[in-house]
Amino acid sequence: LNTLLLMLVAFLPFATSVLAEALRSAHEQPTAVVFYGAAFVVAAAVFNVIWRYARRHRLVDDGLDDAGATAIARRFRLALAWLVIGTALGARLPVVGVAVIVAFNAFYWFPIPGENPRPRT
Repeated sequence: LNTLLLMLVAFLPFATSVLAEALRSAHEQPTAVVFYGAAFVVAAAVFNVIWRYARRHRLVDDGLDDAGATAIARRFRLALAWLVIGTALGARLPVVGVAVIVAFNAFYWFPIPGENPRPRT
């Protein structure tokens, strides 16, 4: 799973390049936004699978309590939904779709309660 995620992350610059070229040339913008968004959706879906696997097999830090792990899982699911919505919007309104997809990055800048593991005593 990690290798698949790394392959997807390595693919993102190509998807970004396709989007940039479409925005510059004003041709096939909806297709490029959907392609760009789909690359992020697939990466986010794989990331969600990895997170579920890690939680199920207790591979997360012992200092992370259930509330924190649930908050992180909720954030990951929300990100996936957010990216799907941005991609769908991009099929009709390319600039809006890109704005929604890009805004998802800002969403990750803000911490969520319980996200950080408790310090070990």
